[in-house]
Amino acid sequence: MKLSQIVAEYLESNGIKKEYFASYIGCGLSKCAMWFSGQRKLTPKQLEKTHEFLKGKHIKTIEEVLKGE
Repeated sequence: MKLSQIVAEYLESNGIKKEYFASYIGCGLSKCAMWFSGQRKLTPKQLEKTHEFLKGKHIKTIEEVLKGE
């Protein structure tokens, strides 16, 4: 299974929009859509952020939410 397929399944399973994912990894929505369809590759930094995302680093703690981060 390709990383893009894993991410798509992860997003769907968790009710996360692709727009949020694209913003988190620093990828424009249209370029990100091209990645999901296999028409382009992510940059090394975007790949790093993708792996962070899959590890749950995009989830804010209650402390971060209360501090407004």
